[in-house]
Amino acid sequence: MPPTKNRLLFLSFAYGVILLSCGCQSGQHRENRMPDESRPVSSVVIRHAKGFLIDHFKDYTRVTLHNPWSRNEPYAVYYLYRNDSTQLPVEGTKIKIPITSLTVNTFSYFTFLTLLGEDDVISGVTDGFRIYHPGILNKLETGEITDLGDPFHPNVEKTLALKPQAIISSAYAQRDNYSERLVDAGFPIIYSLEWMENSPLARAEWIRLIAAFFDKEAMGDSIFTEIESRYLQLQDKIKNVSPQHTVMSGDNFQDTWYVPGGKSFHATLFQDAQLDYLYKNNREQGSIGLDIESVLTRFGKAEFWFGCEADTYAELAEKDAKYLLLQSVKKRQVYSNLNRITTAGGNDYFESAIANPDLLLSDLVKAAYPEILPDYSFTYIKPLEELPARE
Repeated sequence: MPPTKNRLLFLSFAYGVILLSCGCQSGQHRENRMPDESRPVSSVVIRHAKGFLIDHFKDYTRVTLHNPWSRNEPYAVYYLYRNDSTQLPVEGTKIKIPITSLTVNTFSYFTFLTLLGEDDVISGVTDGFRIYHPGILNKLETGEITDLGDPFHPNVEKTLALKPQAIISSAYAQRDNYSERLVDAGFPIIYSLEWMENSPLARAEWIRLIAAFFDKEAMGDSIFTEIESRYLQLQDKIKNVSPQHTVMSGDNFQDTWYVPGGKSFHATLFQDAQLDYLYKNNREQGSIGLDIESVLTRFGKAEFWFGCEADTYAELAEKDAKYLLLQSVKKRQVYSNLNRITTAGGNDYFESAIANPDLLLSDLVKAAYPEILPDYSFTYIKPLEELPARE
């Protein structure tokens, strides 16, 4: 018998190995060997996202959306089934799969649906004039897709007339009247919460969630695995870059300059791009509001500025001469997210970027460390131009 201390260490190590092996089986599902009908047969291994779970039972799939504003209960629970005779739990939203008709109130899912080959099921969208997706714009023009109006106050009557099998809509801390009216009318809502994730890969992994509603889990996982591989390969390529360039973000909006918190999506993207962000150790997940004087003091010497809301340096000067004091402006290293836009205001940065985090990362690397990606051209961002001030 080994000494007590060594025996405890041995048992702790053995238990740790067992736990690790349970979470790292080959494939994308954890098998449950307990013969309990109330427990899933298998659970999907989610690699980056924190906002959802997918569990498989004998005759149906349960999709759970975590509530980022409350830990007491989930935001939503869905039971996906194929056969009408399937016995389902009483609670939760029931949806027969695959979904065959859909209205979409958030731009971020368009590319997910396109990658899954399911963009043809879209019958209605909101804010049609702000959309970038060429295929959806064309169908809006031909009348194949209906514009439901303001995404915060969509036209309920038009939505009901389309009789969609489900509706994709952004989720907020409190349910809105539009959602409540549709639910009361019997239309299930698939809530979009990917915007609460704090990393590019976590947001992109939501394609696996939407794939479940089309009975295409394997396809969704395959697509995400390719996205993840491209992203991680680029990360590995730049991991030893030195020195790291300093970076700032955002712009002045109604006298407040919003910069990313240290635990936000953009802060993670900067870190992955080997960019030194002043607030990297900040604990906020959302944005931090500053006045322009604070920005000048804290970020005045930052080498690169991303997310500027202007097209030219002259336009910056017209907006506020204080911009000219920034080191990034002096060095002409300022970039906007306006590289892919329509004349009506559609911006692909708010659409396909969520599904292409590797391209977002490539954009930053190309700007800060161009020698690493000599043959790459910017996708979503572009440098400000040296043009005369607008008349």
